[in-house]
Amino acid sequence: MKPTFTQLFRQRFNNLVRLDRMGVPDAKIKDALRKTQMEGLPFIYGSFAIMFFVYAAIQQYLLTEIGQPVMVAVAVGSGIFLFVGFFILMQGYVPAHHAERGTAVVASVILFTILLRFYYNPVPNQSANVALFLFGAGVMFTSVHWYVVMQALCWAVWGVIVWQNPQYDDWLYFAVMLFVATFTGLVAHGVRLHALRRAEIFRFVEQRQRKELVQRTVQQQTSYAVGQRITSILELDSLLDQIATLIWQRYDAYYVGVFLPSRNRLAITAVAEAGEGVPDSGLQLRAGLKGLVGWVLANGRPLCIDDITRDFRYKVDEKAPNAQSEILLPLKMADNVLGVLDLQSDRLAAFSPSEIPNFQLLADQVAIALENAQLYAEIKRFNQQLEQKVDERTQALQEAYGRLERLDKTKTDFITIASHELRTPLTIVNFNAQMLLEDEGIMANGFYKKWSEGIGRGAARMEEVVQSMLDVAKIDSSSLDLYLAPVDLPFLLRQIAKRFAEALDERNIVLNLDNLPKLPEVEGDVEALQKVFYQILVNAIKYTPDGGEVRLDGRFHPPTKPDQKADGGEVEIIITDSGIGIAPELHELIFEKFYQTGEVMLHSSGKTSFKGGGAGLGLAIARGIVVAHNGRIWVESDGHDEDLCFGSQFHVVLPVKQALQEL
Repeated sequence: MKPTFTQLFRQRFNNLVRLDRMGVPDAKIKDALRKTQMEGLPFIYGSFAIMFFVYAAIQQYLLTEIGQPVMVAVAVGSGIFLFVGFFILMQGYVPAHHAERGTAVVASVILFTILLRFYYNPVPNQSANVALFLFGAGVMFTSVHWYVVMQALCWAVWGVIVWQNPQYDDWLYFAVMLFVATFTGLVAHGVRLHALRRAEIFRFVEQRQRKELVQRTVQQQTSYAVGQRITSILELDSLLDQIATLIWQRYDAYYVGVFLPSRNRLAITAVAEAGEGVPDSGLQLRAGLKGLVGWVLANGRPLCIDDITRDFRYKVDEKAPNAQSEILLPLKMADNVLGVLDLQSDRLAAFSPSEIPNFQLLADQVAIALENAQLYAEIKRFNQQLEQKVDERTQALQEAYGRLERLDKTKTDFITIASHELRTPLTIVNFNAQMLLEDEGIMANGFYKKWSEGIGRGAARMEEVVQSMLDVAKIDSSSLDLYLAPVDLPFLLRQIAKRFAEALDERNIVLNLDNLPKLPEVEGDVEALQKVFYQILVNAIKYTPDGGEVRLDGRFHPPTKPDQKADGGEVEIIITDSGIGIAPELHELIFEKFYQTGEVMLHSSGKTSFKGGGAGLGLAIARGIVVAHNGRIWVESDGHDEDLCFGSQFHVVLPVKQALQEL
């Protein structure tokens, strides 16, 4: 719909009155205007100096007026004065913030000459010179204050002259002319000032965009180079050293460090360092849990510090010599913080908060590289353990040894393909999907946005399957490492439940957690237990028809015997669904790898779709992790029927305290 004249007028008026500064501070705009005005001030001084000399010649040889000698002398003196000002300004001795005062000086000289002539010849037609000045002042000043002062001074002196010479009848006519000149000068002043401010704003925005473009180009080039190293290097130490050196060279940082926590997360050490802040003998910075690096590791959020030593979290051991400012970014995979990427500069405020998104994309790539390298190292260690066990077999078990050797090779090939051949290209796909989702042009196109989001979801789904395969391989080989800590199971379950909010809304399924009581904390691995209940909830939602219900209950079983009091008892979690149920003869089989009950849809149907397919590894992983925690898991169901929907109950029992043995 075409806008009306009133709407167009209002829009143009608002654009004139309410100038959009586009994030540029007003003080910065004023400084730029003063510099622009100061650059043109020498030309103004020189031009008016010449004008005064010409005016003195005209006054001397062509005109015959009262006070002619005085006016000639004043004109010559004004020309000399302005020429002196011209040479001073050309030398750059006057700071830019005095530009308005310098303009006021030349305006005052002009006004004095006009009023002097008016004083000697107080006739109405002399008001024309005053009118010219009233208009000219509007385009000379960028300060409303000085402009109003000059306007008021003109009107005051003109009023005095009129009051002293009331015998002329034309004063009213010239008063109207002065009013028109004043109004016209005011409009010219406003429009010129608006245009100048707008031009400066666009100049600053263009500079800012140019800088952002350069930063984005460097970031993309660095990301590409990091991606190349991810695909070609799997040794952790070599990979991180090359990445740290690459970031230092591309971003010209004083110090770049990759900090990783120890296994118990009580110490944090720079495992890779680069930059001028690292001496030839090496630096190897260490960070505490309460320092800047520790804060980022614990909170999973980036930090941008203008002055390191003034931050209350600063610890001297985590700063390179002469470093003054710093930007720290978490190396995150999903919700897990693997480490911290630390860039330090020997200049104050060298980093800007606006740079955090670009640096975080780079940090995410480093996290992917770190995850891949750690998985490779873990698989390598896992293979070494298997080979060692195979070597320990006796001659009497030669036949079993042969089968185990073939199984070991199969597992080795499978895990190597899953972690390297699958995860590496998957990482590249995932990264490029994120780059597409960050692109404003693609996000503005509905089709491209939909395709980009589909790529991202597919890559995430495939990564889950690969991770599940690796978890099963660890469980089968008894190489599942648990890092025990107190775990609040009700809190953990509520956090996991939030991840299914969208799927539950789509299928109108109610997830009821109201019956979860306050339970004692259990000793367990938080990440592993998340996988247990996540897989069980996925299974419950998958086999519950739309409009059904999934309920979570909990209970505490205190020790029943006096000699068991030190164990602290057990906590039982029950996940009940109103789904299609499980036949009794399958109650054990469902916990085997790759087993799926009933007919399922294609895998692309989604992991929480009704009877949606999957890899058949979820419950096998859940049982392996529960057993590793010295717990128990089982299912209860009256049978399988898609019409009657008998439902199922999954029971998970975990000890409050783990036995004093190596898990």
